Amino acid sequence: MQNNRSGLFKCFRDSNLKLYNSKIKTEAYLDLETYFPEYSILESNWEEIQKEILGVMGSGRVLPKFHEVDDGQEYISDNDGLAWSLLNLLLYGMWHKKNARLCPKTTALLKNMKSVKSAYFSVLAPGKHIPAHKGPYKGIVRYQLALKVPKNGECKLFVDNVPYFWTEGKSVLFDDTYTHEVINNTTEHRIALLLDVKRKIPGFFMRQYDCFIFVLIKFMVILNNTFGKSEMK
Repeated sequence: MQNNRSGLFKCFRDSNLKLYNSKIKTEAYLDLETYFPEYSILESNWEEIQKEILGVMGSGRVLPKFHEVDDGQEYISDNDGLAWSLLNLLLYGMWHKKNARLCPKTTALLKNMKSVKSAYFSVLAPGKHIPAHKGPYKGIVRYQLALKVPKNGECKLFVDNVPYFWTEGKSVLFDDTYTHEVINNTTEHRIALLLDVKRKIPGFFMRQYDCFIFVLIKFMVILNNTFGKSEMK
């Protein structure tokens, strides 16, 4: 649903998602024990993870905004003049070595989780609204660990029109190919650790196809110089 993608990209994205949806049926929100049982390790260490990202944010350097890292995301990142900032650690199986060194405890935990293919800290500025959109790739499911949640005001996630209110130190898992959006109608930042967890793909053909799509996305990450754009300023 990114508005400034080319027509060819949108056609491929939509047909690709249609194929996945014909083979894979899941609810919007997913059971953590079933799809990502290692979440409990992250919850047990959430305060140390929180300490690392707060230390990075307090260093005086500036986290890049999402649309600065991926210039196809202006529709959801640069929509209201307020920042949605990221610190990328891992992208489709490739570690961002400089950023990962800033968060050694978090990195060490994630390196033991083979199903985790992407990892980044997500920071929403006060008042930030991420409009309704869909993820383009059903080969992953989206995990969030809340690290800093505003105490007053409206701050919530919607997936398939069902609201979810974050609690610090607690996890949520969802299928991001459902329409979802985020509202931070508060005067505080919301901080979360976001992971892309590899989904188990049914059927031999779909597994082979999914491997091709995963490699294609990985190539696009390299071509886009996402690592270079992900460094703090």
